[in-house]
Amino acid sequence: MNLIIEVIKNHDRPLSRTFNQGTDKERTVFKQKAYMYTGSPFPIEIENTFNSLAECLEVGKYIVSPSSFKAGRYGDIELDRFNLVFEKFNENNLSKVG
Repeated sequence: MNLIIEVIKNHDRPLSRTFNQGTDKERTVFKQKAYMYTGSPFPIEIENTFNSLAECLEVGKYIVSPSSFKAGRYGDIELDRFNLVFEKFNENNLSKVG
């Protein structure tokens, strides 16, 4: 099974957020809305955080790469939120479950 997300036209504009990291340091991140397909009738709205505007996703569908997952501290599966990799969706990169 693949985890598919979609960035929708007119809902794709990233919003910047700046916060302090200590006394003289500021950090700006960009949050972008997307929709995650979970198999339910309606996609779920999610928010992805990026370090730069250039990293934000264009309008379209994406698959969350298997490299974005890792084994957690106790052997459970986790999404590595600091190393998310999105691959442009196409029918050829869908895994077959059988």
